[in-house]
Amino acid sequence: MPKVCNIVSWFQNAVTPGIEELTVELSSNGLCFKSLSRLDLSDVDITGDQLGSLLHNSFALQRMQLKFCNKIICLKIPFHLQQLRYLDVFDGGRMLRVIEVEAPNLSNFQFRGHRQVQLSFGVGLQFKNFDLSFPGVLSYVCADFPSSLRYVEALSLGSCHEMIDTPVLPSKFLHLKHLNVDLSTLTFPSTYDYCSLISLFDASPSLETLVMNVLQKKMLHESIVGDTSHLRQMPGHRHDSLKTVKIIGFSSAKSLVELTCHIIENTTSLEGLTLDTTTGHPSYSCLTNNIGKCMLLHGDFMVEVRKGLLAIRTYVEPKVPSRVKLNVVEPCRRCHDQPLIIC
Repeated sequence: MPKVCNIVSWFQNAVTPGIEELTVELSSNGLCFKSLSRLDLSDVDITGDQLGSLLHNSFALQRMQLKFCNKIICLKIPFHLQQLRYLDVFDGGRMLRVIEVEAPNLSNFQFRGHRQVQLSFGVGLQFKNFDLSFPGVLSYVCADFPSSLRYVEALSLGSCHEMIDTPVLPSKFLHLKHLNVDLSTLTFPSTYDYCSLISLFDASPSLETLVMNVLQKKMLHESIVGDTSHLRQMPGHRHDSLKTVKIIGFSSAKSLVELTCHIIENTTSLEGLTLDTTTGHPSYSCLTNNIGKCMLLHGDFMVEVRKGLLAIRTYVEPKVPSRVKLNVVEPCRRCHDQPLIIC
């Protein structure tokens, strides 16, 4: 086996047409990845200890991406990786339990998985971009607020299931400017109160851009259409920095309408509000896909689209100040037979 330093040229000479399977074993003896700046591993049967050996001399590493490396139980990013800026981990299995990061200059972190993992970050870490996606992530971030997130500027949180409402944060995202909350799923728990997200907004006094995806294939929340009760007036801080808000998958869920009205009434700096009642995906629209026709939306979804549009016209539009540009996105009427209007 050649030295690892010459592995690229070795592959170019050794890998020829007709090879169906190739197994490469790297021992921990003589590894010399001192000039390696980027490492991408996908579908690799590597353990945490083996990865540690691989990283032992990778002093120049700046980016690392791990996808479907399902034998790793404890992922350790050591302190000597001082050049590492980007770490992206996608856990396709359920083996990963712990991620320990000691690399002092890591500023961009992304983790996506099917379950919560224990996150441990070294003292002094200051993230700029932080992306977490797993069931219950909102409760996790808000209840166990990592001190390294106090300086984050762009935060993305994705969850397909939340057992409880979003709790009040014990601290604040003082530097957070861009927030993306993705709660899209087949059916989100009907007991979840979207207004509980207000605590997350209140903890972000510098927030400028908010994007929410609340798309559901079947909406089970209490609908405001046909509801005779008044909208709740939710307590909260006024926002002087928030300029742009976009909600994808907007529906007639009462707590979502209440949240939208709360944002409008408590954001003096708001310039643009987009309420998208469609899937928000370019491939579904005849304007952006390659087939020139919208993807068909099933009947239950279209019924909820109509309810969402009615909720916008009845409760949201009257509250929008003239200085705010309201953009309502609905399925195009050319590709859908029935008009999207409730009489």
